[in-house]
Amino acid sequence: MLALPFLTAAHAEPGQELSRYSYPIFVVDGDQQHTGTAFFYLSGNSSYIVSNYHAIKGMNPLKQVINFSSDTLYLKYPVKNSGEWRLMTIDISDTTTGKTELFSMVDRIDLLKIPVHVPADADIVYINDLIDENYFNREPEEVVVFGYPTPPGKVIPFSVTQQHIEGKVNPGGFADYDASLKINFPSASDSARAIVNATARYYYFIRPYAAQGYSGAPVIGKFRNANNQVVYRFTGVIFAGQPATHQTWAIKGEVALQYLRGEL
Repeated sequence: MLALPFLTAAHAEPGQELSRYSYPIFVVDGDQQHTGTAFFYLSGNSSYIVSNYHAIKGMNPLKQVINFSSDTLYLKYPVKNSGEWRLMTIDISDTTTGKTELFSMVDRIDLLKIPVHVPADADIVYINDLIDENYFNREPEEVVVFGYPTPPGKVIPFSVTQQHIEGKVNPGGFADYDASLKINFPSASDSARAIVNATARYYYFIRPYAAQGYSGAPVIGKFRNANNQVVYRFTGVIFAGQPATHQTWAIKGEVALQYLRGEL
């Protein structure tokens, strides 16, 4: 593990506490660094790191191609009572996670959880804190996502700055996407568009657009409880930006939870 300078985080409402649920991850393939976002999940006494399958294994479920591969995932975490962040390595070789699979986002969700040993000095929080199934069927007033988008041009290895987006669920997201397909891909058949729109069983759309690097970040919704108090709850996981419609695909919170529990 390497001692690293303090990782700058965005100062934004609803405050820094929610930003603590997102962690930067990196995969290095040759001279290319691929950056994403992950979160921690606790099941019994076992800890897992969770992110998009494509962010960890490099398999694009839209095109069903493998863009990069590596046996090692790097994750940055804050050190307790310190301004430092450290780098931990996680084995993602075929022996540990299985051979990289080719699948479509129509058929399954783009998530991967990996069991990890959390270092004793790690100051991390688990997404379990924000999970409440009573909120899954409610539309939040707004959503906030903390992630690690990749800056353009050359980057210092393992150097990122946390950023955030604030937005709303877009109930008409799939209609917007279908209209965009008709305009940008006029030759696409009705059946082809129907296949893509079938992802609505697993995914939904939020606005605005989330740049590359937000992949795998937890989506946190703002709700009000029975006493009209503001509460923040886990409501999904970022999958990918959809630039043509200025919105972002997210995995539904209830579907993600089924996967985390081993029910999917």
